[in-house]
Amino acid sequence: MPFQSIKTNSRALLSVIFLVLLSLLPRVATQAAELRQYRYKQVSISTCQIDPQRDQLRMYWKDPAGQLFGTFAKLRTWLRQQASDLQCATNAGIYDKQLRPLGLYIEDGVMLRKLNTRRNAYGNFYLQPNGVFIINDRQARIVDTASVDAAPEHWLANARYATQSGPLLLQQREINPLFDPDSLNSLVRNAVCIDEAQQVVLAMARNPITFYDFAVFLRDQLHCVDALYLDGSISRIYPSLEANFGPAFGAMITVIKPAP
Repeated sequence: MPFQSIKTNSRALLSVIFLVLLSLLPRVATQAAELRQYRYKQVSISTCQIDPQRDQLRMYWKDPAGQLFGTFAKLRTWLRQQASDLQCATNAGIYDKQLRPLGLYIEDGVMLRKLNTRRNAYGNFYLQPNGVFIINDRQARIVDTASVDAAPEHWLANARYATQSGPLLLQQREINPLFDPDSLNSLVRNAVCIDEAQQVVLAMARNPITFYDFAVFLRDQLHCVDALYLDGSISRIYPSLEANFGPAFGAMITVIKPAP
């Protein structure tokens, strides 16, 4: 057999052996959270796509000493002391003047704020229906407040984290009927949604957008089934250039990873 053929066949055999050995190595779970940028009707929208089966999806409000985190920078500093780091994050909903969540808030299985069932009050939180973003063990869902109130033992018994906000932007792909397609009420807004594949998406419109257009984007571009509005002009998303500018806010929805 010519020398060149022997050399070529040897390389091919080594390649096959390498692939076989690679397939026998233990698979290491990778974190799937992925940052993406979109452009929709001249609006820049940042998203963090999260797989709750693999990613470490958490919420944070205060440190163990009861001190408010308030900013991504302060939370990141604390996380690094715990050998963790932020992968992505956004503010977790509407809060009061004392930076307390305005509605239900559960952190690490402990209910720190009760479900707010008040209706017909002023503000976006009370636009109906509002709802709750719930994280169980490797699963997340968005449920309207009335359903949670009617059967809390069903929806919250295994909740590790939860935050209540409003209004719902999408409910089973249906846009909130209160939203006017011709509205001129545009603001910076952020939301959390769950898509057809049960992935969680944190989304923030970096410049003003209406409720209706935001809901359409989440449904048609991100294929979200359920979506919950989080907040307006104070909203920020991490990482971004403006992530740590602006006033402190309440709780945060985060994806964490091992520190570098």
